[in-house]
Amino acid sequence: MVTQSLTTMRPEHPRWREFCARLGGPEACNFREGENGRLIWDCRGGFDKSFSFRILQDMGFPGEAIEQSFAYFNQHGGHCDCEILFNIDT
Repeated sequence: MVTQSLTTMRPEHPRWREFCARLGGPEACNFREGENGRLIWDCRGGFDKSFSFRILQDMGFPGEAIEQSFAYFNQHGGHCDCEILFNIDT
């Protein structure tokens, strides 16, 4: 039996670092240094996790595992793509 920590994307998952790198990189939130050294990124706002959804699909996560991952993100303050990185990836 596969444990939930292996089927749900969360900090304990062995591919968590890969997920966060992709989510923060140019294919998603695109964190970068702006004027005066300020951190800027692309955010769709609200409760949008479309970048996360696409990345998890690309990583081979089935729909049920993505739903479980999103439930985990919501419970831990990750209500949108950038909040997953700000509030969960500590």
